[in-house]
Amino acid sequence: MTQEQAIARLSRYQTEKPSEWQVEEEKIRYAKSKGWLQYSRKIAIKVAVSMKRQGLSRQDVADRMGCSPQYISKLLKGEENLSLETICKLEDALNIAILQYEFA
Repeated sequence: MTQEQAIARLSRYQTEKPSEWQVEEEKIRYAKSKGWLQYSRKIAIKVAVSMKRQGLSRQDVADRMGCSPQYISKLLKGEENLSLETICKLEDALNIAILQYEFA
């Protein structure tokens, strides 16, 4: 089989939609280029530690925040670009300080 034949044969199975791993990889590359990924991961660690200390499940935190347990799972992966609103909801739900700020 020649290279052209192999490419033609494989092309029959190619779809227009990119595979899910490619989409996820592109999101991670974008996040790294923007620098927020490191903060998201630090927040995820802080949330996970707080949940463990308080004996809270994903469902417990989701109920307190008014979201789904699946969303909490996504947050705990540390790959979500969190809004200030979400960070504040996490702080309230877990009674912890995530953002530290000073006003002059």
